[in-house]
Amino acid sequence: MATHQTRLEIGEPIPAELEAGAIITMRIKVSCAEGCDLRGVPVKVAAVDEVVIASELAAYEKGTNETEDLTVKAPGQVGEHAWTFLFPRHELDGVIHEESSLVVSLTTRPHTTSMAVWGAPSPVVVKGSFSVKVGVRCATECGLAGQLIEVCDESGTRIGEGRLGETPWPGSTALYVAHVDLIAPAGETMVSWSARFAAAESKLPHAEASAAFGLRTVRPPEHWVTVKVAQKDTDAPLENVELRLGVYRASTDAQGIASLELPGGTYDLDAWKAGYEIFPRTVEVAKDLMLQVEALLSPEKNSDDTQVWM
Repeated sequence: MATHQTRLEIGEPIPAELEAGAIITMRIKVSCAEGCDLRGVPVKVAAVDEVVIASELAAYEKGTNETEDLTVKAPGQVGEHAWTFLFPRHELDGVIHEESSLVVSLTTRPHTTSMAVWGAPSPVVVKGSFSVKVGVRCATECGLAGQLIEVCDESGTRIGEGRLGETPWPGSTALYVAHVDLIAPAGETMVSWSARFAAAESKLPHAEASAAFGLRTVRPPEHWVTVKVAQKDTDAPLENVELRLGVYRASTDAQGIASLELPGGTYDLDAWKAGYEIFPRTVEVAKDLMLQVEALLSPEKNSDDTQVWM
């Protein structure tokens, strides 16, 4: 009985490193030294303790046999793995085709994740309750519904937690968001807290992600300060003037008026609007106040100028 040698290869190389559980599309090719048509002969891919996928050669052209496109999942565990691609010894029409194989090594890594925190008020009243939104996204758009989010203070102590929502954030394809309720520190201070995603309960391994956010605490408000901004000479009210009294901010409405509630003390009042010159002033707040602010039209102030307040 005649014996023919065979050679096995992969149509497209498998990446040496990829994310755990990633989908791989490939074709297995087998050629016979004598150019035999081997369609219908089985092939398989095996790991140490299991068959990853079994198929058969489905096409023949110019001495090469190949499978259809095969879809395989990479191992779901992080680490190094080896797959054996195998064409078993096979007898066909009185000819024995010898076994051929190929070992492919691959390394799987956790899925990359990213995180953002928004909605934190600043300032917030000491010991006041508030909430933040924490969003997490997997680079391969895995569903992360129900995953735990923790918020920790500067010492690493957990001070709040929440679960990612069941559906992606509106307008996104894979951003899952948790609402975390928190309590502000007891004294006036500036802190930097962080949110953390560990993915301990995920079916597939995900890399941890974290994001920091700042928070300023202040005393409870005691007085209202109402500011009216008008153009000098015409007394026309100015809308959308950005105001700042210390750490407190507001913008004027269509009547040129903005109101801020804040504790007593001495504050620097700053105001800004493109195209106008508005001089700063110092304000002593010991009761409710009504302040008049004049804005001088200043053509040399470019309307594209941007005011940045830290």
